[in-house]
Amino acid sequence: MIMKSIKAVIFDLDGTLLDTEALSDTAVILGFGESLPIDVKERLGGRLPWELKKQILGLRGSEWVPIVQTYGEEHWGVAEGKAPSLGEFWDSWESNLNDLCPNVKACPGAHELVQLLAKSNIPMAIATSSRKAAVDIKRQKHDLMFQHMKEIVTGDDPNVKNGKPAPDIFIEAARRLGYDPSECIVFEDSMSGVQSGKAAGCVAVAVPDPRMSKSVFEPIADMVLDDLWTFDGTAWGLSCSMKEHLRN
Repeated sequence: MIMKSIKAVIFDLDGTLLDTEALSDTAVILGFGESLPIDVKERLGGRLPWELKKQILGLRGSEWVPIVQTYGEEHWGVAEGKAPSLGEFWDSWESNLNDLCPNVKACPGAHELVQLLAKSNIPMAIATSSRKAAVDIKRQKHDLMFQHMKEIVTGDDPNVKNGKPAPDIFIEAARRLGYDPSECIVFEDSMSGVQSGKAAGCVAVAVPDPRMSKSVFEPIADMVLDDLWTFDGTAWGLSCSMKEHLRN
């Protein structure tokens, strides 16, 4: 049974199409500079603790930097006022991430799903909290995927007044594709992203970080996947089944 006819697809980027999250963690830690004690850096090993990571997934820098700074002061011994300012931290994080990202890999099934949707002539867009300059670097070795994106809406787009979980970015992406948000399906790895997609009126498919329980997403997402390889769009009238693709 077709639940709702979908005419377009909108993807989040980081953690959904591109596996940038581990690199982002390292860039966050480097963003503290000398204000973060050396023993803490060694203990973290380049990864943020999940209790912090889950709070900032999907947010824009202006929203997640204060959360990280407060966490550093409360848990890592960063002296209050010693960490870089919000703007300095955000710029440092982005610069560090840009240095790490030219070789970023695609998430499992991302290239294949985009190619499958393209063969079915399904219009696609990206809606990401990342700034445009960062996206330009991340996409360098993924032209086969990005060439199928009709629109890319970034977090610093002037038409996106409020970041996720507000609906602005998905409403804007749907508008640029020429469809009502209710005719679009959104793929997201974060809770704030799923909330954003649902608030916009889209169908929302969650592809959460393996460390996050899928049960957290089930009350709000229309579908929860282990990864993009398990997507089946036939329920929404899309001739797109990754299972059938694998068989062929």
